[in-house]
Amino acid sequence: MLQTVEISELNNNPFPNRIFIIGGGILGASLSYFLSREDNGRQIVLIDKYLDKLSGSTGYAPGFVGQYNESPVLTSLAKDTVSEYIKVPGGFNVVGGLELSSTPNGVENLHRRKDAAQSSGLPAEIISPEVAASLAPDFIDPSSVKAGLHFPSDGTANAIQIVSYYIREARSKGVQFLEAEVTGFATEGHQMTTINSSNGDITLSGSIVILATGIWTTPLTTDIVQFPVPIIPVAHPYTFTPSRPPRSGTPYPFVRWLDHHVYARDHGDRDGLGSYDHPPMQANPTKSAMGTWPASFEQVLSEATSHLKNRHQFLVNGPSEDRDEKRPFNGIFAVTPDNLPLAGRVPGLSNLWLCAAIWILGGAEQRSSEDEALLKALDPARFQNIEDDILLKQALAKYNDIYNRDSN
Repeated sequence: MLQTVEISELNNNPFPNRIFIIGGGILGASLSYFLSREDNGRQIVLIDKYLDKLSGSTGYAPGFVGQYNESPVLTSLAKDTVSEYIKVPGGFNVVGGLELSSTPNGVENLHRRKDAAQSSGLPAEIISPEVAASLAPDFIDPSSVKAGLHFPSDGTANAIQIVSYYIREARSKGVQFLEAEVTGFATEGHQMTTINSSNGDITLSGSIVILATGIWTTPLTTDIVQFPVPIIPVAHPYTFTPSRPPRSGTPYPFVRWLDHHVYARDHGDRDGLGSYDHPPMQANPTKSAMGTWPASFEQVLSEATSHLKNRHQFLVNGPSEDRDEKRPFNGIFAVTPDNLPLAGRVPGLSNLWLCAAIWILGGAEQRSSEDEALLKALDPARFQNIEDDILLKQALAKYNDIYNRDSN
């Protein structure tokens, strides 16, 4: 996307109903799109430090959107998200999700999850190892699992396609775009008055600011918010097979080996695999969500690939000087102490809103003000009066079961 407005133009022509969205990932893009559809006379400006690429977690996410979660809030958000992504041309592929287990306790858990998913209105079915293997024959050896749980309405989101669509539609409805790195804010009383950026300060003149800044949210809010904002960036290994011709036939579902915290997917011209089976590592992202490569991740990936039938095809050695862009990488994303996004008005500042999603889940969430239970669950101030070290410990503890753990 190209810049369409200058800071001088914004400051010299104050607009009485202006909304600044900071962050151009999947959440910021969807916000600009949905807000631009409302005929309320507001001017909307989206600010990102790079308008020509996705530098945050959106650009590195594996793309899976599994709708059932043991948290009813996340299940509801995921269902709403899929209902919007599926409207985007080429934005969502309904390939299904497949969970596998090789232990009696794990199989019992699959049955429990199946019943709960069906109760929430989602199709789900327990399948035999042989049927599971038929859905992803290069991934699954039927002798290595005892059962599978198939979610046929789940799928993979094409984040780049979704963002491009939302940005294009928002632009057509008058949304302005500014390329600048936001470095901080100035406040006066209960109002934010200034956005500080690498290209100069932006005077707010009563405007609303929405932070959709993902892994960079906490440092941006430290000096202006009077309560913890525990959006913790964490390191995560992901790898690929070398390129190959696309498979023919039915696309593979997104597969998860729940006992081992490993997942894999078909990217079309290669396969991808990620693992949560390692101690959580807090990250400190600077320019992008591509983190430095910890040497320990090579062993993590070696163990993760051992659960797949085509284990020997996956690359496990980290980046090299002449590395292919599809080499193993450390993709940074955010966790929170309860695995839920932070979304809503920030108490104490009347014109600041926080909208920080987890991965790409919730990127298209649209809720009415009447949904009080959801607003309470996502309240940015819900961690008030809890010590930072406790929140950090709780957030990191969520990493290993990011897809499954109850978020109460």
